[in-house]
Amino acid sequence: MDNATEGDLISLDDYLTNILPAHFQKVFLEDLEKYKADAPKEYIDKVIDSIKSGKLTNLPLHSNFVQQYEQLKRLSARSNFSSLSFTQGLIIGQISVIVIFALFIRFFIFSEGSSRHKNPPVVSQPVNNFRTLSNILKRGGKDNSEITSDKKSVNDSENDISVQINNILQKTYYDVNTHKHESLDWFNVLIAQIIQQFRDEAYNKNNILNSLNLFIQKNATSLPDYLDTIKVTELDIGDDFPIFSNCRIKKEGKKLEAKIDIDLIDRLSLGVETKLLLNYPKPGFMALPISLTVAIIRFQGCLTVSLTRGDDLSGTDEINEHMGNKSGNDEEVDNSSYLIFSFAPEYKFEFDTESLIGARSKLANIPRIRSLLEYQIKKWFVERCVEPRFQFIKLPNIWPRSKNTRQEKRKETNSSKND
Repeated sequence: MDNATEGDLISLDDYLTNILPAHFQKVFLEDLEKYKADAPKEYIDKVIDSIKSGKLTNLPLHSNFVQQYEQLKRLSARSNFSSLSFTQGLIIGQISVIVIFALFIRFFIFSEGSSRHKNPPVVSQPVNNFRTLSNILKRGGKDNSEITSDKKSVNDSENDISVQINNILQKTYYDVNTHKHESLDWFNVLIAQIIQQFRDEAYNKNNILNSLNLFIQKNATSLPDYLDTIKVTELDIGDDFPIFSNCRIKKEGKKLEAKIDIDLIDRLSLGVETKLLLNYPKPGFMALPISLTVAIIRFQGCLTVSLTRGDDLSGTDEINEHMGNKSGNDEEVDNSSYLIFSFAPEYKFEFDTESLIGARSKLANIPRIRSLLEYQIKKWFVERCVEPRFQFIKLPNIWPRSKNTRQEKRKETNSSKND
């Protein structure tokens, strides 16, 4: 105990093996010094040697003292391993808890958030992710590598499209040379329903008549001085439906075209009236009333319908004017799908034209006026819809989406109302 300074800490093992026996030895030596005067010198020397050697059984001491001393030595020897393992386990456990607690504070509480790590791993690893998606997405049981290997022999994009067209015709069992013409009865019913809906809205809301009057009002300032205000006197939107027939698929270059014969027998008419003004010698000196009515009573032609992509349309003449300046300045390729349609030059129009000029002595149905009106209508039609010109319509996204989902309301029966 003297060898240890104040404030020093010792283990239990050191205390039992070193400090405690030294303490006992010191106590015995101090007690023996007191009895030196009374006891023989030989006895005292023998006791001292026995204590120093640790063999107290050779001395005539009290049995209880000897047993306690020997038991204390055995306890010290057995506790060497257990006390050491317990101490090591305690120290390792405390260190592990401290390390885990320090790591939690470092990486979960005091860690710096970075905006670049908020994106999913798809952005940081585009190449590997593309390979993974190409292995997941398949077409007919083939992955991207197999599809690419099938196209290795195709070097030209036009040949690639031709292969796709042949593949479509083969898998749909359609031979453009031997397949019979289709009647399109189901299509006639569908188109008839659409036209009927259009006519119902025109009757109930007068949207066509209002649009015509608004168009005339906007262009009134551009009319020549010798014409008075134009008024709509008749608007007939018909009561019959067009008949589509003899549909056949033809392969034309890089696309498939559907050629459909169309026949419409109906009456679609527009009647207007105005006045021809004579502004000499003064403005409005004389006015000549004019009444015109033009009706289309029959149309026959061959309609051509096909699908194409925006990059194919970009090569046509004046396409940028139709698609807007933005598409002309944008370098990105337009991959949208478009429906294009046109009519063959062998079309047929039949008109019913009525004209009336004058107030008292009227001139009716002048041939020159009839031919002039028919020519202008055919010219407008040819400049817009007759081959090689065509009309194109951008197709919307037809992928099913939740915002476009609706459910028809069920009408309650009389029995449910009575209940």
